[in-house]
Amino acid sequence: MKKILSAVLAAAMLLTLAGCNGAAPNETPSTSTDNTSTDISSDNGSSSDSGDTDTDTPSDSESEPEDSEIDYSKLSGEEIYELMVKRSLMTTGDMTRMANVLKKAENGGEITVSYIGGSITEGLTVAPSHPELCWANLSYEWLCGKYPNAKINYVNAGLSGTPSILGNVRLERDILAHDPDICFVEFAVNDGNANEYKVAYESLVRTLLTQDKDIAVVLLFTVLKNGHSCQPHMSEIGNNYGLPMISEPDSLGVEFAEGRMTWEDYSDDESHPSERGHEIVRDFVAYYFEQVMAAVDENTGTVDKTLPAPVFSERYVDMHYIDNAELKPELVGFEENDAHSAFHNGWMYKGKEDASIKFTINCKSLQMIFLANNSKAYGMADIYIDGEIKDHANANMADGWNNPVTILVIDEDTVSEHTVEIKLPGGTNHYFAVLGFGYCD
Repeated sequence: MKKILSAVLAAAMLLTLAGCNGAAPNETPSTSTDNTSTDISSDNGSSSDSGDTDTDTPSDSESEPEDSEIDYSKLSGEEIYELMVKRSLMTTGDMTRMANVLKKAENGGEITVSYIGGSITEGLTVAPSHPELCWANLSYEWLCGKYPNAKINYVNAGLSGTPSILGNVRLERDILAHDPDICFVEFAVNDGNANEYKVAYESLVRTLLTQDKDIAVVLLFTVLKNGHSCQPHMSEIGNNYGLPMISEPDSLGVEFAEGRMTWEDYSDDESHPSERGHEIVRDFVAYYFEQVMAAVDENTGTVDKTLPAPVFSERYVDMHYIDNAELKPELVGFEENDAHSAFHNGWMYKGKEDASIKFTINCKSLQMIFLANNSKAYGMADIYIDGEIKDHANANMADGWNNPVTILVIDEDTVSEHTVEIKLPGGTNHYFAVLGFGYCD
């Protein structure tokens, strides 16, 4: 059976790539793995189970057998794959937001689909040479094929090596500034289990849900080869807000455990999907879309914007991003600089003399983004708040690779004016780059 599935995986079709500005792609891909397999769209009735308006997943329906009752030895590779795809959908959640968006697309309107996460969303290992092959773009193209008369815009804010802490800092700049109708959130393998990650992730989710526009938020939980995934606490958050959730641990993880699939069928390294892996994730997303499409008319309506109490905390909700385009601090030794491909308006210092950045800001919390690398040339900055040393930011990190990292330098319950000073002592040839700040007011 493992050989059958491998053959199916190898035979899978790629999407026909085309822009989505009112014209349909040359070919509309299905969620099946090849031309001969059965499409899992509503055409063959597999989506009919999702006509309910509750938040149960298709696998929760009484008409669906429990996985333990299925004799996999009697199934074809296509049937096994279809079951895996169905298993990926933990819940459709409250469909109202997504149904409203898809109804707008169905009527030929304009919508924006956005994605935020780490390198899996960015498409590392298939991008930048082929960014069109990442799961985000593949699912966007799939949606374009379903609504050829709509204008569908695409925003991919995936950024390698970044957790939800940094995602929350840049949410305003990289997602909300594009006025999205849909936002997929993927940080399950970049986050850890410490409370700071839980609070940042929930703050990001609540920020999306509290916008004036009723953004349809979808949570995607990925997994590493070693089994790490933050799905347990992230799904608590998703359940709290009635959000749709898509799970690799519940789908791929089962196939790995049962030996019907190997990690290498999905990935070429320890964490990132291969080209085929991105197609699999696309199929997971497409299956979710199909469940909502099958019940759009029953679920369109007014969104209840009353949110429950947070599971962990909303402490960093509505965080703002700021850099040298708006902030003009006193600079000693530092110069405005384009120091990173995703942060163009920062400040850089390189030299042996004393250096500092100093400014005042009204806030209750403040995150500083700086550049890290595994190099002795990268220095350590002392951070002073209101004239007193608060912390140190060491840019020389053993796991650094010229990547952006954050440090929380102000964390209070109320807004007040603070003087912030970032100092580098002289005497040693050092490099230090401040990329920007995130603050809550």
